[in-house]
Amino acid sequence: MEIKYSYWLFKNVIQEKDRKKIKRLASKSGYKDADVSSKDGTTVVNNKIRNSNVAFLDDRYFYNLFCPFVDFANEQAGWKYDVDWFEDVQIAKYKKDQHYSWHVDGESDHFGTYTSEGNWKGKVRKLSLVSCISNGFDGGELEFCLPDEENSEILRPEVGIGDVIVFPSFIKHRSTPVTKGTKYSVSMWCLGLPFR
Repeated sequence: MEIKYSYWLFKNVIQEKDRKKIKRLASKSGYKDADVSSKDGTTVVNNKIRNSNVAFLDDRYFYNLFCPFVDFANEQAGWKYDVDWFEDVQIAKYKKDQHYSWHVDGESDHFGTYTSEGNWKGKVRKLSLVSCISNGFDGGELEFCLPDEENSEILRPEVGIGDVIVFPSFIKHRSTPVTKGTKYSVSMWCLGLPFR
């Protein structure tokens, strides 16, 4: 699928009081080792692919804070994807040498639909949001890999503290290893029926 905008970046929009609150809520909830989906549909910890710690929260506060960015980007970037539900928000903590290698958040087709009961059933991830809520770290860059007819193009948007970036969930991306300090980020996935 060709699109004009691969991502939409908002600079310095998450205030310090919100960044502190997010970290506090995540710490109170508790972090666990991040996992990845295996081929049989189960989840496993695989530090070669994904090495970080994560907390998941579904507090209404997060949706009130981040959904306006999703709505604006979805409209202004011309995607106009139908999204009507959101997964729990993930707060990730990356320490030195931790990373998340190349992946997509969702294929967005009928093979990628959730089968569990409830508001996720029959839906796919269509848009992803990432927000950087810390500074004082090196490395940990968000990179996108865009295939073209001859080779792949790597995009490296400058995502700093307080920034929010929204992108289609089928775009391949990664978080490079942190080389110094600790990186905290927020991820949110926006769901809807598969593309038709």
